[in-house]
Amino acid sequence: MKKEKMLFLISLMVITSLLLSGCLQSASTGEVTPQDNSELQTILDAVAEQTPASSADDGTGGSPSAVDSLQQTQTAEAAIPTPEPPPVEPTATPEPTPEPVALDLQVPDKYTLREGEFPWCIARRFDINPIVLLNFNGLAGSQYKVGQVLSIPDNPGTFDGERMLASHPTTYNVKANETFYSIACLFGDVWPEEIAAANGMKVDDDLAAGSTIEIP
Repeated sequence: MKKEKMLFLISLMVITSLLLSGCLQSASTGEVTPQDNSELQTILDAVAEQTPASSADDGTGGSPSAVDSLQQTQTAEAAIPTPEPPPVEPTATPEPTPEPVALDLQVPDKYTLREGEFPWCIARRFDINPIVLLNFNGLAGSQYKVGQVLSIPDNPGTFDGERMLASHPTTYNVKANETFYSIACLFGDVWPEEIAAANGMKVDDDLAAGSTIEIP
């Protein structure tokens, strides 16, 4: 635009100068002299041949307009791929904590022998004198059987000797046909109900051979 304006002003000045010159000459001679229009026509042709500035020209040599720049920026931003969010790792579901089992570890008045149990085992478990227990039930050392009911005396005294036969707490590998009752006898002073509760089981549940259980 500046270039066109400059050419237009120069052309206008030249035309004005020629006109004034012609007028002055005519006034001085009193005659009207036809002017050579070739020079004027050349100037006008030059002005007519000027190419107008395009709409994309901001007057600084053809640089793009602000709208075009914004469109180009938006296009470039759209071409940038949006990064995918990192995969969400699944949250591990915590295993439910078994509810504690209420134990009633009171020495009963009567007790029925299970498989793998014997009077001396019961004496250690209940912390009573084994001789008093045997005499109270009219038994000799080996006169007992599975299913036999033992009566517990009121004042049996305490067990004379070491009640614990194996160190615990520990773990134990179950053998074939073992129960919580028979395993309790191996450790002496542990109740079968305590072992079952420590493993989230019931005292009469079956134990799989080869499994490992906790001994409290």
